[in-house]
Amino acid sequence: MLIAEDFLSTLGKLIKHQRSLSMDQAEFAKRLGCGVNTVYRMEKGQPVNSLTLLSALELLGLLEHFTKVLDDQYARVANGPQRKRRKLDEDFSNDF
Repeated sequence: MLIAEDFLSTLGKLIKHQRSLSMDQAEFAKRLGCGVNTVYRMEKGQPVNSLTLLSALELLGLLEHFTKVLDDQYARVANGPQRKRRKLDEDFSNDF
């Protein structure tokens, strides 16, 4: 199994667990503005629209945990080496 597939599977289990504590799939789908089939696929770790996935995490109060990790990771790489750009040695004329 690929790392991304494993991550989606674990994320789906987390969403299912948190969602089931307070509502059924139909209510959750209604609050998200999607269909029950989308919630089912999300909880099974199958790919869904990223905005729907992030909205689900936000609705369940889980998104802030992921944004903290993302912010920390970005802070580590933001000050790292930058891609060097090639300088043009000469201007190209428009004389054809």
